[in-house]
Amino acid sequence: MVLAYIGDALWVIALSLMFAASRAAALRTKGMARLPYLSGEGPRTFVLWAVPVASFAASLWPAIQARSMMGDAAVILFGLRAVAPPLLVLLHLRGLRDTFTR
Repeated sequence: MVLAYIGDALWVIALSLMFAASRAAALRTKGMARLPYLSGEGPRTFVLWAVPVASFAASLWPAIQARSMMGDAAVILFGLRAVAPPLLVLLHLRGLRDTFTR
């Protein structure tokens, strides 16, 4: 059960970083309709909020499953929950890099 709580904490930290970065980018890009993101361009709302919202939605199923797993399965799921959040944060920050440099 401790692994479930640690995994939750990692997701909370990652999601708060993503939402804070999106909020900062939203304040910097007021009035712009489209923003660069990774190798393309997209609508401002989608670019700023798609990855954080999708990450939150993706975090729900493993959080629920972590409460019922025991033994090796719990450790494997914890590994997934420990690796995925920082990778998603890096993806999102890399995507917003062009937005912050404007």
